Amino acid sequence: MTEPRAKVLGVTGMPGSGKSKFAQFAEELGYHTVIMGDVVRARVVEEGYESTPEMSRKYMVQLREEMGETAVAHLTCIAIDKLVDEGKNFLVIDGIRSQAEVVHFKEHLGNSFVIIAIHVGPDLRFKRLKARGRKDAPVTESDFIKRDESELELGLGETIAFSNHFIPNNKSLEDFREKSLSLLKELEG
Repeated sequence: MTEPRAKVLGVTGMPGSGKSKFAQFAEELGYHTVIMGDVVRARVVEEGYESTPEMSRKYMVQLREEMGETAVAHLTCIAIDKLVDEGKNFLVIDGIRSQAEVVHFKEHLGNSFVIIAIHVGPDLRFKRLKARGRKDAPVTESDFIKRDESELELGLGETIAFSNHFIPNNKSLEDFREKSLSLLKELEG
């Protein structure tokens, strides 16, 4: 993509911060969400493996070893280009982890790309992760810490620190929705 044909917002944050909720709020305004984890899960299935959290993580690491740190970002850009070709010009990328991915997206998408970080304290994130009941939810605080450390090893902390915009999500869902919609409308202007 040489000149911006779309507005693309990358959303980042630690597990349980509210990235998916932000994407849902953006969808209320007509955005379409591309989840980087879904891109990996689709490849796992294409390769004939069962799409489990463990297999997806293993495959993501393998992709990065074989194709470099931006492998998932590259595959995500392919999905974005298809969506833009279909006329979907307002997109949210959920799941950006590393600065290398950010650079890849900026090179591919140009000025149409900005990063939004969602921030939540660890105690609240742990409660939210347990409450949502996904297969990969941490059961113990030790599991939670290991998951956070794993995410930080991928470069997530640096990506959060260098984001263009920050939204705190330590209060109610309605408060987070209002802050999210306010920022989205500001970015459209």
